[in-house]
Amino acid sequence: MDRGELVAYVRSHGDGVVSSVGPDGRPQAAYLAITATDAGELVLDTRASSRKVANLRRDRRVAVVIGGADGTTLQCEGIADLPEGPDRDLCAQAYRDAFPRFATSLADPAVLLVRIRLTWARYGDYRPGVASSQEVDLGIAVRRVRADEWEPARALRLDALRDEAAAIAFLDTYENAARQSDEFYRDRTARASDGDDIAQFVAIDGSAWVGSVTVIAQRGGSLDYHDRPLERDRATVVGAYVRGEQRGSGLVDRLLDAAAHWGRDLGFDELTLGVHQDNGRAQGAYRRAGFVPSGFIFAGPNGPEVEMVRRL
Repeated sequence: MDRGELVAYVRSHGDGVVSSVGPDGRPQAAYLAITATDAGELVLDTRASSRKVANLRRDRRVAVVIGGADGTTLQCEGIADLPEGPDRDLCAQAYRDAFPRFATSLADPAVLLVRIRLTWARYGDYRPGVASSQEVDLGIAVRRVRADEWEPARALRLDALRDEAAAIAFLDTYENAARQSDEFYRDRTARASDGDDIAQFVAIDGSAWVGSVTVIAQRGGSLDYHDRPLERDRATVVGAYVRGEQRGSGLVDRLLDAAAHWGRDLGFDELTLGVHQDNGRAQGAYRRAGFVPSGFIFAGPNGPEVEMVRRL
């Protein structure tokens, strides 16, 4: 079963049991109407006063079981949130399409939508003569950006610049990036989509862009993006970003691996980056991805930066 088949299975059944983590650490289960977005996110509604909402505000981990009566089951684990704005609109549309009889309830401020992004799923078929199970392929695609994808690339960039750590993680501001023209982003994306000078790799979950990293080929004798002279050739990572709900999933490792493969194929022997001295979250992620401090700390526009290196 792949993600598309999972979506079809959830929609065809339309209900299931959702377990959240109670205040004492024990599971609390509820039987609910459930549907799925095209991206494979599970969607359900609940009262704002429910124990599920209280649980999810404290611990976003959930488990879901769908099916069983027909001899097949879908067991899932994921991370839940209470979407707002455009994300809620997409979930609401999926819910209305599945359950038109509940459409009016979505206008009630006391009714919330819950979105579950799956981290694991297993399909079991235990009908007579079958008895098999298989894990569902939920893989998020990681690939180089295409030239015509400047609009989602811009949207993801603006998301990154709204992140709580943006002031020390990026050399740009949301206000400045939002002012840039369409032509600016068309050119930026086109340059990152082809050639051996710069490459942007993106992570796409269904139709949602959830992460990105850019790698620049830098040659000895030129200046780096901090206007420092370079003594040797190297590939440098900039603009690494993964949306909050995907952090801890290993996605940043996959993006950095893509950057490393690109650099290695061009003959570079190291991948470097600069990370703010106070950005412990990012430093931890880079260490897990194979980067180590070089011992060099330099003054960046946002404060002291630690240089980290990954041997290729």
